Amino acid sequence: DETKLASKYNTSRSPVREALIRLSGEGLVLTLPNRSTLVAPFDLLLIPKYLDALSLLQRTTHYLAAIQRNSRQLEEIKMAQSHFLETLGQNDASTIEANMEFHLSISEASCNPYFTTAYKRLLNEGMRLHHMHLEYIGWELEEKEISEHQELIDAIEGRDALRAEKLAQSHAEKFDHRFIRFLSQKLSEHIQINTH
Repeated sequence: DETKLASKYNTSRSPVREALIRLSGEGLVLTLPNRSTLVAPFDLLLIPKYLDALSLLQRTTHYLAAIQRNSRQLEEIKMAQSHFLETLGQNDASTIEANMEFHLSISEASCNPYFTTAYKRLLNEGMRLHHMHLEYIGWELEEKEISEHQELIDAIEGRDALRAEKLAQSHAEKFDHRFIRFLSQKLSEHIQINTH
């Protein structure tokens, strides 16, 4: 509701309306005929296709970044990594957002705005998946996942495109496996039920 959102964020309805239009354009909200707005549903049947597209675009942009990046873009990637490291241990959405900004800074260095636009849209759509799976595994990321960021930076700095692509693929696969574990969890399977 525009009025309630404007009140909550202490602003007028115009910026709220503009934000909702933008979110609608990114496929994150749906505007109904009565002009009310809902968070767009995430179709479970599309999750495998989503993960496939995310992996492919991550691998492509990170591969190209190692070839195309300039020194300014490399510094931006390093700054994004520093910000990501600062958010670790805060156990909130800031880590997810900082991780997204890190990967987007790499995508920007690919120098292909079409790939970057598509990749950003996928990352935005996937924010809910990130929240769900981090709620499941806990907010502490594995040491290997954190070190892969630095390895990615090293590969991009050394213009090792194949290494950057392989690390991007490994990174994506870790997320896939954790999310699939989250979807298949059955907390009841370990409960002993007496039948007598």
